[in-house]
Amino acid sequence: MKLKIFVSTLTLLAVSSVHAGTLYTYTDWTSATDSSGATPGSASGTLTFGSNVVNVGYAGEVTFAQINNIGTNYYNLPTDFTGSVVANAPGPDIIALQEASAFTDTLTFSQPLVNPVIDIVSLGAGNTVGYNFNATPIILSQGTDDWGGCDTCLSVSGNTVDGAEGTGAVEFVGTYSSIAWTTTGGEYWNGVTVGAAAIGTGGGTTATPEPGSLLLVGSGITGLVGMLRRRRVAARS
Repeated sequence: MKLKIFVSTLTLLAVSSVHAGTLYTYTDWTSATDSSGATPGSASGTLTFGSNVVNVGYAGEVTFAQINNIGTNYYNLPTDFTGSVVANAPGPDIIALQEASAFTDTLTFSQPLVNPVIDIVSLGAGNTVGYNFNATPIILSQGTDDWGGCDTCLSVSGNTVDGAEGTGAVEFVGTYSSIAWTTTGGEYWNGVTVGAAAIGTGGGTTATPEPGSLLLVGSGITGLVGMLRRRRVAARS
């Protein structure tokens, strides 16, 4: 009985470690300039991975921006942005857009990011608004927000994320030095920020530890069961 309880506990710990998600680093936006008419705005910030600092640049529409971790936290419902992949939500820093001009919005990274995530707030309100990316997004999580929203208000078709009061996180699987998008439809306002769990070739780690940890736990369980069985056989003979 004790063996069964111990093995079950180890199994639950292993499964929990896989489904708890990975801690992500989000951009600390430190400066921003609003766009004006057809003149694009810009923003800059950093992502920190241990001793590695990735400079993040943004060019495109900036209706307003919250920087230096100051302002209203529009990411205040963590379950909209977390799940089996991502364990934590962003803070208050955000770049707000309204699609007043036909900009191409571009994020650039001084070192490539592995599987970056863009967290979206309030995409589409009373009408559907779409982000047309140059890469294929995958919806990781979504939900309600301060203005309504729902668990299916974001959708993906090809490289486009459509929102009808959609709030959530989308992932780009692969290694990226930049991500760009245009917008279909307009409103006042929707917002984004970007994060990642690792950087690619050139520094930092490129893989999360959970699968390896699960393999080690599984190996430990197998070894423990085998050892106890051998002891029981020896005691009986």
